[in-house]
Amino acid sequence: MKIRTRFTLLFTLIVGIMLSFFSFAIYYLSEEYRQEDFHARLQNRAIEKLEILKKNDGKPKSLSSEKPPEEKNLHSLNEEQITIYDENKNLLYSSDTSNSTSLDLLDNLNKQENYIWSEGNTEGFGFKHMDKGKTYYLFASAKDIHGMSYINNLKNILTVRLFIIMLIIFISGWTFARYFIKPITDIVKQAENITSSNLSYRLKSKHVKDEIGQLTTTFNRMLDRLETAFTIQKRFVSNASHELRNPLTAISGQIDVTLMKDREKEEYRATLEAVSSHVRNLRTLSNNLLELANTDVDSLFQNLEDIRIDEILWNTRDEIQKQKTDCNIKISFENVTDDEKKLSCKGKAKLLETAFVNIIDNACKYSEDKSVEIKVVSEKKNIILLFIDHGIGMPESYLEHIFEPFYRGSNAQGYPGKGIGLSLVKGIIKLHSGKVFIRSVLNQGTTVEIVLPNLS
Repeated sequence: MKIRTRFTLLFTLIVGIMLSFFSFAIYYLSEEYRQEDFHARLQNRAIEKLEILKKNDGKPKSLSSEKPPEEKNLHSLNEEQITIYDENKNLLYSSDTSNSTSLDLLDNLNKQENYIWSEGNTEGFGFKHMDKGKTYYLFASAKDIHGMSYINNLKNILTVRLFIIMLIIFISGWTFARYFIKPITDIVKQAENITSSNLSYRLKSKHVKDEIGQLTTTFNRMLDRLETAFTIQKRFVSNASHELRNPLTAISGQIDVTLMKDREKEEYRATLEAVSSHVRNLRTLSNNLLELANTDVDSLFQNLEDIRIDEILWNTRDEIQKQKTDCNIKISFENVTDDEKKLSCKGKAKLLETAFVNIIDNACKYSEDKSVEIKVVSEKKNIILLFIDHGIGMPESYLEHIFEPFYRGSNAQGYPGKGIGLSLVKGIIKLHSGKVFIRSVLNQGTTVEIVLPNLS
């Protein structure tokens, strides 16, 4: 069932129930008032009859069914029947020639002040009346033709009007539902035009400040992220294919050329060394791609360790200097503290070591003096690492793409590398709930800042 239909039915049901209760309340209160008014009229008629009958020395007349002359000018009720008993329960007067008023009414009246009964369309009212120290039992019954006609007419009016109003409410609800659902319908129609080849399209909405506008804005932000992800993925696949194809083509070409004729031992050796170099590059590229993919796997963090950042830095420096003796790495500490938790965090030592190796390797590679300065700053809740070099730097326009896989600036094309290192660094630091910031000035140097939460 569509939202418009559900909204209309629910709206009609809620308003219909409210109107039904309101109509029932009007009918019930009107019927209650009619009964009270009619019973009061019956009571007055019975008292008037008693007063007319009392003539001689205040005594009621004898039993008679004839209407006294004094009563001829009084307005009577429809099919009125009045019966009067004295305090000894002797019948003083009855207009009912069939004497249908039984002693059961007297017994019921003795148990309560007033007694009400009804037979078909006839309603009766019995009560005790005190007059000059004497008690009289008065019973009056009649048909309230005018009152019942009014009530029946009211019931018909309320019923018919209720159905008419319900129909109007349904049509109004259907119309208003269409008005309120229209922005969502427009969004659905616009969203159907978005495909993988048209991710630059954005939804438009006239309702900017309401929930529909918020939905549109959120959806557009999601499209921004999807477009970025698709762009990075396409670039990743294209660059990865290119990076893998080049060494494979070179290896295949060298082998084919070498096998075209018999060669000297030194030529075979040179070919094998070149092939070995290409294979090492392929292995490094493959390992970097695997590590980059693994940074998105949550299972890496099933068993977290308490690791010391300073120890990882010292170990990383030692490993790099073993492989690159010309690389000069200086480590300094600010806000030195004896609290180990200030320099410790939760994570994987091997992953952080990989991230630090990539940053230090870049700093040494792009600096003429092959040096990098590492500053460790201990704060209340964070560990801040600053990797500072004085190399070639980069313009500000490169910084927004620097973490994209295989992205390399034009001024870095003459240096070895695949453009994967910083993407890997960002993924690893993100898994450690940290942040990475890069500040760089062309031909002056680059500063990589890493912020990691400590254990304090």
